[in-house]
Formats: sequence, C-alpha cells, structure tokens
Amino acid sequence: MNSSLRTFLGLALLVAPLSAGCASRTAPFDQMDQAQITVLRLTAPPPPAAAVATPGALPGIPGLPIPPEMQAAGQQLLQGLNQAAPGLIPPGLLPGGQTQPAPVQQQQVPLWNGLAIVAQTPVTNEDMKNDLLDLFGDEDSFQAGANNCTTAPGMGISFVRPGQPNTDLVVWFTCSKAAGVTPFTLPYGKDMLTGESHQKLSQIYQALFGMAVPPGS
Repeated sequence: MNSSLRTFLGLALLVAPLSAGCASRTAPFDQMDQAQITVLRLTAPPPPAAAVATPGALPGIPGLPIPPEMQAAGQQLLQGLNQAAPGLIPPGLLPGGQTQPAPVQQQQVPLWNGLAIVAQTPVTNEDMKNDLLDLFGDEDSFQAGANNCTTAPGMGISFVRPGQPNTDLVVWFTCSKAAGVTPFTLPYGKDMLTGESHQKLSQIYQALFGMAVPPGS
C-alpha cells in the first residue's frame, strides 16, 4: 500500500466519526427518520356557547315551561288590565307573549390537545422533515431563559410512529418558546428557542401555510 493511499484512508477514518457526531440527534428524534410529521396552525379554543333561555319558562325557574293554556289566560288577563289602566302592566311581563329567537348553533371547531386547529398539513418534503428532526433533536437549538407566554401557541408539530405514542410539540412565536405536550417533555432542561431556531420554524410555517406567522401566535 503506497503512502498516498494510507494517507487517504487515515483521513477517511478520522472524518467519518466526526461527521456522524454532527448528524446525531437526541432521543427520541434519533429514531424518527420514518415518522409521519404533521404541522398545525393553532389558536385558542372558542369560548363555550351561552345558554339559551327556554321559550315560555318562568323567570327564576330555569327550564320550567308555562302550559299554553296558562299563557293564553295570562295574556287575556294582562290585556284586560292594560285596557282598564293603560301602561300599568309593562309589556313582556308574562313569558310566551313574544316570539323567542331560534337558538344559534355554535360551529364545531376541531381541536388538537385542547387547541383549535386553523389548518394542518403533512410534511412530505424530506429536507423539511430533516430540518425539523435536526432542530428538535439538537440541544443547541434551545437556550436557557424564562418567559411565561400569555397567548395560545401558534404552531403544533406531531411526530407519529407505528406502535409508538405520538410525540407532540407546540411553538409560541411571540415569546420564542417550544414545549412538549404531556406526557412528552423536551430532554434538555431548557425550552427557549435560539434566534436561528425561531427563524427556521418561521420559514417552515410560511412554506407550509403560504403566509407569514400572524402576530400573537
């Protein structure tokens, strides 16, 4: 074996472990090359629908209806009193005298981990999948710090592997923070995004949804 070949092999053996180390990911992201990844646009869930009063119910007794014959008799009595003394009885005193509006049906909003889904899309681009796995699988993507986000996270990421529980994460762009959804937690003891990580996730968001990250997300 000549000296040039020995030198080449020596360099190859030296570079190989260094390259492997740079490409390594922290568990569980080191086992997700074949995972199905879905990215979601998220917002706060809508407030619960307000209770709708039952037509013909007695004041102070929710849900207790007045029989039609009593309503008719009451209306006749009120009309007689109003004719005898106009203005004495205020209109609408007895329930059932006016038509009640039909209750409004609240639109059902799909939820993911208690958050409202605005849109969602699977990640099919291999480079983008690797970018997400490299980002969340690298401790250097995060930095120490404390920031209590007061808004709902604007982005969700779900990693799905057959036979394994989902690994779900949420991202707050407003305060540059990411967190695992229980029972999963990030394994680094820190969850604030670096500037580079924040920029990368913003680019992925825009590429998938065709829009910049909205304020307050």
